[in-house]
Amino acid sequence: MAGIYADLRILELGAGAAGPVATRYFVEQGATVVRLESTKRPDFLRMLRISPDAPSGLESSPMFALLNPGKRSVALNLQEPEAVELALGLVRWADVVLENFSPGVTDRLGLGAERLLAEKPELIVVSSSLFGQTGPQRSYPGFGGQGSAIAGFNGLTGWPDREAIGPYATITDSLSPRYVAVLIAAALLVRRRTGRGQHIDLSQIEAGVYSLSEMIVRYGADGEIVRRAGNRDERAAPHGIYPCLGDDAWIAISVWDDAQWRGLVAAMGDPPWALTPRLASAAGRRERQEEIDARLADWTREFGAWHLMGGLQEAGIPAGVVQNVRDVLHDPQLAHRHHFVKLEHPVLRSLVHERSGFRLAASPGGFDRAAPLLGEHNEDVLGGILGLSPERVRDLVARGVAV
Repeated sequence: MAGIYADLRILELGAGAAGPVATRYFVEQGATVVRLESTKRPDFLRMLRISPDAPSGLESSPMFALLNPGKRSVALNLQEPEAVELALGLVRWADVVLENFSPGVTDRLGLGAERLLAEKPELIVVSSSLFGQTGPQRSYPGFGGQGSAIAGFNGLTGWPDREAIGPYATITDSLSPRYVAVLIAAALLVRRRTGRGQHIDLSQIEAGVYSLSEMIVRYGADGEIVRRAGNRDERAAPHGIYPCLGDDAWIAISVWDDAQWRGLVAAMGDPPWALTPRLASAAGRRERQEEIDARLADWTREFGAWHLMGGLQEAGIPAGVVQNVRDVLHDPQLAHRHHFVKLEHPVLRSLVHERSGFRLAASPGGFDRAAPLLGEHNEDVLGGILGLSPERVRDLVARGVAV
């Protein structure tokens, strides 16, 4: 069944994750996404080796492959004026153009938003950069590591008596493309109603700050600065990660009200320490969290994590196994929803890919092929989309225009 975006055409000039992840949603729903790349300035993710023993080369990065399934790749050397003209031909073909370079890069290439919209006023142009296209820090290049710190995430994660640490991976690179995907969908609706395109300027820092709105509101209300609290929670008690039977086996347990506490006490067999009246209220438990954590850990380490999770969940107590990557890949809930699919890559062979976290009843969507090799679709794109002859394409490759 064709996806809901089967007629959508996207030209992607991005690199890394912040751009490609956004278009990945549309590929899953049938859109044609053409990546404009070059061997002269390859996407840095193409050079990412997961381990020292991994093969080198521009086709050996699992990370690149996982972020770009189902897309097409055309290789153009944009330092050549002829290549820029070919890129403009693809702009005229596209409904959406997305780039996530530092501000000014596409202008210097002759592919800035102003020029593209002059070429095609109904075009939707998306620029996703660390700070956005305006302001005193607009030209500062960066990645999610800086983004998570500047947006405020690092100040909230970690233990109160230790240095701040960032959340795992580059969180603004992960958050911002989700916003971009929604913005593209909204802009397409506006264009359907008005016929007008537009330039979307997304700041990855601002997307991160927006995701921490609660902390901003709390400071605005009474000057409170939310601090690092480790695994503790302001309301739930106990609330933490506890050891289980086995090597590096853990379970997360959260008790949000007195009824859940009574259920947890019953699951533990009503030990005398847990029956004391001072622990009957949430306020009392919050005052004695260290004591509860130690006692609770003595109990949880006697059980397997999966067995304990099942029993606690049946008793109405929020609990979940702390899964590693292997556990996630074999998670029965994810398997039921077909979250993971295997695609055959010509170099990396069989790779497990993730689907998006939502399903459309009338259009399940999916991926029909792995990520492209660099320039793999030169003939399909330059010939099929732009109408160039095979001889012309070969000439462009020979002269270093398509490379």
